Formats: sequence, structure tokens, C-alpha cells
Amino acid sequence: MRWRGLARLASSVGPSCPPCSRILVDGFQSMGMANVTGINVFDRQTKLLQRSRAALAPDADNYDYVKAEIGYRVADRLYDIKREMDIVVDLGCGRGHVSRHISADWVKKLVLTDHCPEWANTAVIDPEMPAELVSRLSLCEDKDAWPFEPNSVSCFLSSLSLHWVNDLPRCLGNIASSLRPDGVLICSVFGGETLYELRASLQLAELEREGGFAAHVSPFVRVEDLAGLLNKAGFTMLTLDSDEVVVRYPSMFEVMRDLQGMGESSATWTRKAHLHRETLMAAAAIYREMYGFPEEDGMPEGVPATFQILYAIGWKPDPSQPKPAARGTRLHRDFLNGRD
Repeated sequence: MRWRGLARLASSVGPSCPPCSRILVDGFQSMGMANVTGINVFDRQTKLLQRSRAALAPDADNYDYVKAEIGYRVADRLYDIKREMDIVVDLGCGRGHVSRHISADWVKKLVLTDHCPEWANTAVIDPEMPAELVSRLSLCEDKDAWPFEPNSVSCFLSSLSLHWVNDLPRCLGNIASSLRPDGVLICSVFGGETLYELRASLQLAELEREGGFAAHVSPFVRVEDLAGLLNKAGFTMLTLDSDEVVVRYPSMFEVMRDLQGMGESSATWTRKAHLHRETLMAAAAIYREMYGFPEEDGMPEGVPATFQILYAIGWKPDPSQPKPAARGTRLHRDFLNGRD
């Protein structure tokens, strides 16, 4: 096949390329293009329909595995902070992947928000959390009025949701404004290496079958850009780290099915309405040949899907926070001779 001669192109769209791609493949047709001005990458109405469909699916629990694991890791970072929080907001709560781990011993008030009302109203909470301590509301960070007063929230949590916000700098600025002094934001987002296998396979298949490839991916924030956005929003004492979750699937088609079940299909304005059947079959063959696992140790053959996760913790400035020493005031210690 001719795609074998495109190895150089494959390397340019694989994991070694600049991580500025967004995961997700086409799952729904566009509801019509709008005149895009300013920061307007995503069709939020289409994203709402996708999430509502995922929320109402009878087998929705089957697709929670990635978000459930990352939600637990985000909640675990909250418990590293040894203080009780007055008001905690779970921004983009989904099906309660973070909130189910939040104990009433740590918070006095928990607010669950999501663009999808079905998710916001049914998000799971800790069984011992009194219902009167929990508020739920539908919130689109791009369109709706920001509901939180300045200096009113102790902690914002967000797990795998902020990557769909069109104006992320504005959203982070709103979060920083609503935090109390010495309040904290703990969040996770998909990183640029997410689903690089799927991205490369689709691009190579379209190039082979159709003479060019369309936009099945869209921009993802890089870790250095995320740090810059948080700094610009006014956060301090930043902590950022990344992780990878690699999931094994039977074939490319199960990857695409599960993305749709997660509510994570593409929602960019420029997405292609559909993929030709021949292109999909070619992409599946390329995926298996380039990245597939052979049958071994009792495991059937399959393909990997990589989810890169970026975690960030940022604090609102407060005079009580530790500050670095002024230049020239640090003592020099002679470690060889054991004296200052």
C-alpha cells in the first residue's frame, strides 16, 4: 500500500510532533457553520447534544473508565490540602467523577455545574454527603453569566472539562476572581499527545484515499501554555505535572465508539460531516499495523489509545503565602568544609 511510503509524514503527526492537537473524531454532523469571530473554536450547542446523548444512554457506565480514574486523581490532590473548605465548586462535574470522592468532612458546601443539565442533575456524590450541602446548576462557561461572586469560593475543581471552553483565558480569569484569597484551583485537561495514534491513522488514510486530510483534530493546550494562562489569570505557586493512561482496544472502531460514549466526539466548527467507509477501513488497517499489539500472554491482539493528562494546581495570591527570599539574601554554604 502507498501509505507505507509516508513514514516521514506519520512521524510528523505522531507523538514527536508539537503537542497542539485535540483528540476527537467526528461523531455528529455539523448543525450549520456560524461566522466565527474571536475565540470560537467549538460549537457548544453540538457539544451539549453529544453530552446529553451520552448521559441518557442506558450503558453510560461502560464509558466512564478514563474519566472515573482521572476524577479520583483530582480528588486525591484536594485531600493533600490539610484544611476544611467552605465552598467547593466542581466545574464541569460530568457524571460525578470527582464529586463522588468529596467527603462532607472536608467541605461545607459543594456546587456541581455542567453545561449538560442531565449530567449536572444526576452527578454522583458521596453517599454520606447530606443533600442540603449540595447545589446543582447548568452552566456554559462561554455563554452564561458567571454565577459566582468575587472572593466567594474556597476551591474550584475541574476534571477533563476545560478543554471544551472556547475562551479559556476568560474562564480562568473568572475562576481567579471568584476565589477567596489563598483559594485554590485544581484541574485536569487532555494534553496534546492524547490519541496521537488515532490522529495519525486518520490523516494517513485520508491522504491515501482522498488526496488530502480534513480537520478531525483541533488545538490542545500544551503544558507550558497552561502555565502561562494560569499566570496571566493571576494564579501563583503553580504546580503542573502530566501523566499518560494507555487503554487497549480490539480495534480503532472500539476507540471511536467509546469516545462517543464518553461525550467526547469532535465539536469544532470546521469538523468534517462524515468519513468515507473506505477511508475508515484504511485508517483501521494503518492503526493496527503501526501501533497494534500482537497476541501474547493470553491477550488477544489489539491497539493502544493514549490519553495524556495535564494536572494543574494554582493558588490565588494572599499575604500569608510563603514568598521567595530577595536576591542576594540567601546564605552560601560551603558543603565541602561544613560552614556557611
